[in-house]
Amino acid sequence: MQKAGIRVVGVEAHSPRSRARARRAAPGLSLASPSQPLPAAALLIAVPDSAIPKCARDLAERLHPATSVAIHTSGLVPAAALAPLAAAGCSVAALHPLASFAAAAGPLVALAGVAAAVEGDGPAVAEASRLARALGMRPFRLERSGKRRYHAAAALAANMTHVLVVTARRLFVEIGLSPREAAAALRPLVAGSVEAALSARGMERLTGPVARADAGAVAADMRALPRPVRPAYREVASLAVGDLVRGGLVNAEQARRLLSALTGQG
Repeated sequence: MQKAGIRVVGVEAHSPRSRARARRAAPGLSLASPSQPLPAAALLIAVPDSAIPKCARDLAERLHPATSVAIHTSGLVPAAALAPLAAAGCSVAALHPLASFAAAAGPLVALAGVAAAVEGDGPAVAEASRLARALGMRPFRLERSGKRRYHAAAALAANMTHVLVVTARRLFVEIGLSPREAAAALRPLVAGSVEAALSARGMERLTGPVARADAGAVAADMRALPRPVRPAYREVASLAVGDLVRGGLVNAEQARRLLSALTGQG
């Protein structure tokens, strides 16, 4: 497969599902059998994080002498996990698209405009950045020391938001809405809140009882929520209270009342 000056050759997986997914994502992709020597091409390794070291060892044994770049796609694991390939003469890097990749059978993720974190050695970083731009992404350099926090922040923003929204939808269903009605009701609220958060400097565009310092409403929320959900509300709201105080948006007495409501001491 040739696209934007980049040659793409896949290494065939043992799973028929993995092979089908690779061909669906990249029509015309040529697959090399795991038993064959690798072609002379930069390596792009897209496997689960835990499989990266073993994959690197396996590929190093079959590395073409002309291959000088190896890149993996983890947002958490450093490029150094490709040490066997580095020892074989490759410059190594990690390229992580900052996007949600849901079920394999779902629609393909549009990468145009997506930010992509790039970390690793100079030559491989340059190649990873070139690949990202060829796919329409916006690469930015990430130092290894910041990678764990980068991954945690991305999980907080995307995965934890998903959990909270699904939980809120389930609560709407429990009070009588259908799942479709609950999703339709929450969509503008959630979308508006996310947009406000992304365009704000801090908590100045936060809405709701915590932002209004309405301790009575916060206490009522805590009583109304199922017990397993209360700790999530308490921890997120407590985080907001701290930022609101630091931003001068609530005073110390209001913060005390809010925290008391959150802990059931008000």
